[in-house]
Amino acid sequence: MAPDKIFIAFTGPPIDQPDPAHKIAEGFECWNLKQFEFDHFIAVIKSGIAPIGENVLGNYKRRPDANATFGITEAEYTRSSWGLLLPDVAPRSAASGYAEALFVLNLFSPYFLFPVFFVTDLGIDRPDHRRHPLLDFHEQNQAHSFRREAFVQFYNALISESIYGSWRTDTMAKWNLEDWRLFTACLLFNELKAYQGSKEVFTWQRESANMATILEALFTAGGGDNTEVGYKLRKRAAALLGFRLSNIEKEINDLYEQRSSFVHGSFFLKFRKSIRVEEGLAKLPSPPFELLYRQKENIRRALIAYLYLSKIYRSNGDQFGDCKNVMDILERSIIDIELRAKVSVHVESILSLLPIGNV
Repeated sequence: MAPDKIFIAFTGPPIDQPDPAHKIAEGFECWNLKQFEFDHFIAVIKSGIAPIGENVLGNYKRRPDANATFGITEAEYTRSSWGLLLPDVAPRSAASGYAEALFVLNLFSPYFLFPVFFVTDLGIDRPDHRRHPLLDFHEQNQAHSFRREAFVQFYNALISESIYGSWRTDTMAKWNLEDWRLFTACLLFNELKAYQGSKEVFTWQRESANMATILEALFTAGGGDNTEVGYKLRKRAAALLGFRLSNIEKEINDLYEQRSSFVHGSFFLKFRKSIRVEEGLAKLPSPPFELLYRQKENIRRALIAYLYLSKIYRSNGDQFGDCKNVMDILERSIIDIELRAKVSVHVESILSLLPIGNV
């Protein structure tokens, strides 16, 4: 049996929440972990998420010298700042639910989240992010965004689409081509977390190439027609997001210029021109952090909108006439104003839930 709750803890500065646990909605809570001593937290979390059996009782506290898969030390707990208690409503048969829940959290958050630990009825587990925790310390300060009912609405709306955010061989066995295309886009989106807070001076355009691939997976892949890919991609993306992002076509065009420069190897020419030599030393240019973050946010919005529209199509496809899938809806929306308005209403209903300042 799958657990009915999951708790996910994050690092970051102390949060502004006087109560140890703040109820957001039924089944959803934000915890201020600085209000819990280590042993107190262990006792409380065992009460909230009952261990599956006595055989897992050793999966909570871990000695500093112990090489155990489960459990955390007091020092590891001290690194945490806040956490979310969530109902386990992921569409799955038997797993922790961590990957599915985190996928939706990362769609909602303007920065990728790197949990310190998570808790299920199997005990406490520590995900290995293979990056220094201080690298993302300040960006993890997102409790204020999640401590809103809008997050609950967002989570409940998209948790069903979390099947595309993790490996599930039993689910994949039933997928069609559209499912695989969405999985590819979500898989590549998850991989963008490697670039957060870290850019290579010489090869930062690799991130642009990866983001362009996500857009192609969403807006052009699967049709078998590879002509005018850039044009189709821009127009379909505008049909999906143009009502909110009036410059989306230019943003995509700029992204593709970076992508092409990297893929075709000409980026080094521009790089060479941007180097200044002072006192015999080369002054290297800084990667465009702000530009890349803005493009990543465009990708996030596009993925959210596409996944939600896909869900709407599966549950009530008749409202879109004889359209075969979301890509077909967007293609027709380029010239069909009435259909485009219908798309905008659905997309607005999900994007309006995102934290203010990141939509």
